[in-house]
Amino acid sequence: MHEFALATDIIETVSTSVAPDLSKLLGIDIEVGLFSGVVADSLDFGLKTILADKNLPDVKINITEVPTIARCECGNDYSLKEIFENCSLCHSFNRKIISGMDVVIESVELSEE
Repeated sequence: MHEFALATDIIETVSTSVAPDLSKLLGIDIEVGLFSGVVADSLDFGLKTILADKNLPDVKINITEVPTIARCECGNDYSLKEIFENCSLCHSFNRKIISGMDVVIESVELSEE
């Protein structure tokens, strides 16, 4: 389950980049691309487990799944549900995936105290 390792990395990133004192952490918003290979429920479980272990069970975790969008050589942007899906306009497979492949920490909420 690589989601637990990813959850560990997310908490480490928040701790080193934003909130060295994790007791000020109120919430984390994360975007998970549908083609990222990450199961959102498993990531949520991993984050909650790690935060509970750090005695921070009340931190709000908000995970939003981001659709996978491709841009065809004809200029059409379209949503992919399958990796082998062609353009809905010209039926070409020559495209670039422009979103939905990543996991992003979108925002972190901290207390002011």
